[in-house]
Amino acid sequence: MCQTEQNIFTILKQATEFLTSHNITEAQLDAEVLLCGVLKIKRNKLATLRQETISQEQYQQYQDYLNKRIKGEPVDYILGNSEFMGLTFKVNPNVLIPRPETELIVEQASKFIKGNNFKQVLDLCTGSGAIAVSVAKYNDNVSVTASDISTKALQVAKENAVTNNVSNRVEFLESNMFDNIIDKKFDIIISNPPYVTEKEYKGLEKELFFEPKNAFIAGEDGLDFYRIIAENSARYLNPKGILLLELNANISLQIADLFNEFLFVKILKDYSGLDRILIAQNG
Repeated sequence: MCQTEQNIFTILKQATEFLTSHNITEAQLDAEVLLCGVLKIKRNKLATLRQETISQEQYQQYQDYLNKRIKGEPVDYILGNSEFMGLTFKVNPNVLIPRPETELIVEQASKFIKGNNFKQVLDLCTGSGAIAVSVAKYNDNVSVTASDISTKALQVAKENAVTNNVSNRVEFLESNMFDNIIDKKFDIIISNPPYVTEKEYKGLEKELFFEPKNAFIAGEDGLDFYRIIAENSARYLNPKGILLLELNANISLQIADLFNEFLFVKILKDYSGLDRILIAQNG
């Protein structure tokens, strides 16, 4: 593709053309982010190095990254990390890549924590631990229990808690939803559960198939995990406790109907105008 004696500007230009020719939508962005990963620099520094060259070893690593990208592998998996709530999280194919829209649920949790002096938080289906770790990081006085059915996901989440210096306030628990959460009550229960229908999953973009399938699919109607939460969460919440759930916007009203026994139910839209967060208060 390119030679190492060429400068970074030229290498990036050729990499962008290479990704574009393989129908990568955000070719320039991906080319820049991947090169920053090779050079171990922040993206805002890249412009100052346009006339610099890279080593043969760096060049070969960059080619490897680009070849993975054209096969559909997500940039975050290639680099092994993802940004969420201004923090860095390790990610691999055992966990979903944190999405920007999920930051809204952390923001809402923090408002309830600060406004009500909440102390105990449960994060169901924690995956990479992005929600649990972020809530702990930005709320000094809370203790978070983070559960997941996947041992491998919990290993990643534990590393992220250590990296972000909150391991002393996040307890990780292997559990199939509420099964192993015994004799505990929480002020807030948060969950971004699997919520994609079987039909929706078949139509996902190819790069999403690199992510763990069981973290996406929730039965034919997408409601399997919401039903479990609706049936069980009230007895794990303190009086007036809050439930925060990320929604499948396509079935948000059906989800909300499952929680009609709560004191109140409210749906918040994300910055794209899609139904994104369900808020429900325990009686």
